[in-house]
Amino acid sequence: MKFKSPAKGLLTSIYNHELHPKNMSLIFNLCSVVIIFPIIFDSIAKAQEQSACPSGQIRDSNGLCSPNSQGEESESMASAKEFFQKGREFDIEGQHQGAIAEYTRAIKLAPNYVEAYFYRGNAIALEGQPQKGIEDLQKAAAILESQGQSEWAAAMRQQEEIIREGIQDGEF
Repeated sequence: MKFKSPAKGLLTSIYNHELHPKNMSLIFNLCSVVIIFPIIFDSIAKAQEQSACPSGQIRDSNGLCSPNSQGEESESMASAKEFFQKGREFDIEGQHQGAIAEYTRAIKLAPNYVEAYFYRGNAIALEGQPQKGIEDLQKAAAILESQGQSEWAAAMRQQEEIIREGIQDGEF
């Protein structure tokens, strides 16, 4: 099924002064991805910084502090963040394939990188593979649940539901 760009249709509707309730819903959904979720992820990062591990230790995949083995994991995370940032830049430019590739590189280095799963899932959905996008959102939610962050996991599930509604409405 060929992907119909909700954003393109929305812009056309605004230009033609045709704001229907469905379009208003789409505006909210796009705003949640572009505005609200980055704020949520910033809050998560700040919370994780506040609960930092003692010197010489890092947070493992279960959110527990453990000894840092030769700085390898912190270097991997730094590299993962670089790939993630490149992915965000591609996303902002509308280059979703490039963004997906960078997010994937970040995930390979940091398998519990929630933000990378979230943004990759959205980019994949926008590229016409919404079910694969939903899988990334489910993975992000599972990671957050395992870290005891059920509120943030619920936000991932909400985005998953938005994509499912888009599938039902024929937007994908």
